[in-house]
Amino acid sequence: MKIEQLYLFKEAVKYNSVSAAAEKNFMSQSSVSSSIINLEKELGTELLRRSNAGVSPTITGELVLQKAEDILKAIDDITEMAKEQHKAGEISIASIPCICDWIIPATVRSLKEDMTDILFSVTTGESSQVAHDVSSGIAKFGILIHYGELKRSTDLKYTPLFKDEYVLYVGKSSPYWEKESITYGELLEEPYIAYRDEFKRYNGGLTNMIGSGKLPKVVFRTDNLDSIKSMITYNQYVAFFPRRMSENDFYVQNGLIRRLAVSDKNLSFEVGYVESTKYKMKKLDRIVLKAVKDTVRGMGAEVSTTGKEREQSKG
Repeated sequence: MKIEQLYLFKEAVKYNSVSAAAEKNFMSQSSVSSSIINLEKELGTELLRRSNAGVSPTITGELVLQKAEDILKAIDDITEMAKEQHKAGEISIASIPCICDWIIPATVRSLKEDMTDILFSVTTGESSQVAHDVSSGIAKFGILIHYGELKRSTDLKYTPLFKDEYVLYVGKSSPYWEKESITYGELLEEPYIAYRDEFKRYNGGLTNMIGSGKLPKVVFRTDNLDSIKSMITYNQYVAFFPRRMSENDFYVQNGLIRRLAVSDKNLSFEVGYVESTKYKMKKLDRIVLKAVKDTVRGMGAEVSTTGKEREQSKG
């Protein structure tokens, strides 16, 4: 029996639906369903009644649910107790890669001056994965690119941080090295290196921003951003990267890569942070999140503030 099985069982009961539980936790329906079925097999009894109207706990399921809630609460208590034994504690953050390279190091440096005992644990992934990690309690908060599905999530609270736009990275081998911009039609003729599942039909992000029509000619996929930049430097490949978040990029700063705007496409987007509505952030989490916002503000990006924060800043 795994903790995740109990958690997903509890979520299915909470939403009266396996598919809704999967959607709220950014998982596939088959994964959630398999997890609960395996739990039922292990216990040798049905926990859910399944019908076209949804799911509901059986009598045994009600009893298991009570124990599961006690176990999950105990785990939260144990985790918090262990953290309190440290002088400062551990902070878990989920982030898109560019933020991890740009904002997080500066934030860590600013906090380490006064809080030397903080242990930072940062995982990177695409925005949907960041949202999943926060929703499931793996990360205390996450920094991501805003996408439409966030509006439908009741388990996450989203707050904007700053605006950015995608620009095209080109190297000296590119015929566009001396240009200041490129049209989308011209871009379609260039060999494109995609990050993970970028520009696959089911993927959001840039795919949605480009809209209907032809997508870039992807010739290579990788999850290593440095490999993408290295290949662009020495070959004719191109790839999209955020303008603001790549200001301090080594390849850009040293003249190995140029950044071109796409003249006939609006590729602007918003970056923000998400926090869970299920798992309350602790004092340390709030301190680190404030440091992130201060770091963004210090780097010249406009930070969204609440009315309460504006009043505090005036004081």
